[in-house]
Amino acid sequence: MITLSLTSCRSIVSNPGKPLKDNSLALNHKYDVQDFTAKIHKIKITSVDGNNIYGISKKGETISIDKKQIREVKKVKVVSSIVVGIMAIAAVIFVPI
Repeated sequence: MITLSLTSCRSIVSNPGKPLKDNSLALNHKYDVQDFTAKIHKIKITSVDGNNIYGISKKGETISIDKKQIREVKKVKVVSSIVVGIMAIAAVIFVPI
């Protein structure tokens, strides 16, 4: 249940029906970027220019992704994931069956 709540707290920033805008990505925030080869890059955005998105992976590698190759971008919401997890645990503990 906790794993489900941690993976579900993501907001979609861009997808094929909602194109990526220049101001939709915040610097120094974590995003899951999926390209058209279905590879998902979990990166912290360091800079954005007209053609590319630049970020750092968890391994410390610098990644550059062409904006035309991006299928979907999801923003990771860590705080809301923690809140949902705590509420789920509280519900299991305090709600009588």
